[in-house]
Amino acid sequence: MVNSIPLIKTPKDELKQPSDNLDVTYQQAGIVQRVMGKRLKEGWGDAAVIPDLKKRTDAEKKIQDKYFGHNDEIKDVSRFSGKFPSFKPLLEGLNFVLNMKDIKVLNVKNKFRDPDVLGYADININAAYKLADGTYHIFELQLHLEAIILVKEKVHDFYDIIRKSIPKIVGGDFTVDKTNQIKEYILGCLRNSMVDSAVDILLRKSGGVFLYTRLLEESLAQHAKDFPGSKIDLLNVEALPEGLREFFRTNFDRIFGEVTSNTFRIECFIFISLICAAQEPLTQTMVKQIMGEDAFRRVKG
Repeated sequence: MVNSIPLIKTPKDELKQPSDNLDVTYQQAGIVQRVMGKRLKEGWGDAAVIPDLKKRTDAEKKIQDKYFGHNDEIKDVSRFSGKFPSFKPLLEGLNFVLNMKDIKVLNVKNKFRDPDVLGYADININAAYKLADGTYHIFELQLHLEAIILVKEKVHDFYDIIRKSIPKIVGGDFTVDKTNQIKEYILGCLRNSMVDSAVDILLRKSGGVFLYTRLLEESLAQHAKDFPGSKIDLLNVEALPEGLREFFRTNFDRIFGEVTSNTFRIECFIFISLICAAQEPLTQTMVKQIMGEDAFRRVKG
């Protein structure tokens, strides 16, 4: 059932309200709230939750903290949710939205496939309602399972702890805006899926080397097969993945060949190690001082 939910994704630069005037956005949102609220009540029945428009102060804060002052990027002034007792009626509620007239579904994010680090999952939708003047106002829909909502209310306490702790940690000379940006970043990481976090960690470790990434993927898959259910500390994956060490050794042997003296191979090894350790350009003078002038001249020649 989870995999049957369609994935719809619109580029971020296209997810903008028709006006960057927040007053206009609220006027449009009021129309959408009335029209869509009535439709969802008819289609979802008691599962439909029709709240008031987002508080103006909350919207302005979100625009500053998350969208860096861009009024046209806020998408949840008009928002709705549905609370369903099981997955079957939730899917029926989703199909009702997907088949609605006068709206364009822009994003469908299936968090049931990738729950956040605290286990929360739902279906999050951005859709646009066609107004009388032909423009589209973007609004938000969230489809929940009742059981997960109960858990979410308990987990919310942890988010409060995080919000209160971050200002104490970052403190110092940070401005209010910078502190809020840090808070948004950390909370965003917590709300993202565990898969996203794992990919980010392994990407940083790969350093842009595609071969490393491919071999590491194969190595982790083999580990999961050999030790089912075991946990992997991705932050402490330090060793080279299986196969990469042999790849480097084979290429080193191919470049220098069997006729190369062992002394020269060691000097080349030292030279390459210097480059890797420095992670920045080294002057010839510095390398000479470390390796010795004779060794440097042989490697350079």
